[in-house]
Amino acid sequence: MKKGITLVELLMVIGITLILAGGIFYAYREVFQKGVSQSLVAKNEQEAQFLISTLVSELSSVGFGIDRSRLQIPPLIAISENGVEFLSLATRQNNSAGCWSYVDNNGNIATQTARDYLGRECNTGNNRWKWCVCLEPITKSCRGNCVVPNCADPQQNQSCRNMMVFDISSNNSNNPPNYPNDFITRYYLDDQSQTASRLCANETRTLMKQVGNDAPQPIIDCVGAFRVRYITNQNGSAVYSDSVDNVNNLLGLRLCLLLQIGGRQSVAMDVPQFSQSCGGGPVPNNNWRFYRWSAIEVDIPLKNIR
Repeated sequence: MKKGITLVELLMVIGITLILAGGIFYAYREVFQKGVSQSLVAKNEQEAQFLISTLVSELSSVGFGIDRSRLQIPPLIAISENGVEFLSLATRQNNSAGCWSYVDNNGNIATQTARDYLGRECNTGNNRWKWCVCLEPITKSCRGNCVVPNCADPQQNQSCRNMMVFDISSNNSNNPPNYPNDFITRYYLDDQSQTASRLCANETRTLMKQVGNDAPQPIIDCVGAFRVRYITNQNGSAVYSDSVDNVNNLLGLRLCLLLQIGGRQSVAMDVPQFSQSCGGGPVPNNNWRFYRWSAIEVDIPLKNIR
């Protein structure tokens, strides 16, 4: 006769099962967390360049769709020690971001020329262009209220005739956006980010992006320094500075980023420094020598403020 399983044996089986299950869960959690923590770390120069391309595209849109009365410093753009804040209709994460066109004298929108600020075709279906900013083509001033509903509808767009129109429709709302406050974009360094990777060197930070009152979003971890400087016209020469008193003297922006590439290495090396155009520095933490870094400096012309 077969012997039945005893209570002690049953408890042992349950115990072993729980231990194995706990180990599997712990291993899964570690792998998952490691995957999440590594996802915002630049693994190579190509990923760093992709990040820079994104930043350059957004910073180059400063003033896009903004009426002339707001093209001042501030609110158009303001820089701080570890961040930049600027106005642009092209930086929100929705389907219409950066889309613009022209409304003719009959109220018809020139759909064949509807493009975003990168030149890509925009969706001109009936569910788009619910809300627009309408600006005079030459003066870039508003005619009445800047924000107009249904600017693609000839029956409702009287105030946008013969004007440039910028689509600011939200993906999930029929309510008009708060112009321009909903389009204030801010990039800054945050040392309190909960997403910061364990691969990062000590005293590095996370680059964050916030648009309007939306929740800030992490862009990249392991940032040693992030600066934006003004490029100004002083007596016919381009000068890099941390302040500018007149928007008419503003030529562009200098983007400066010191970014960790990959994880810790066994061999120490010098940490690259910014040129004087970026203000020099930064003073590195001693353990930064065991990480690979990319010091990136880019001049960005501002074509939307003229």
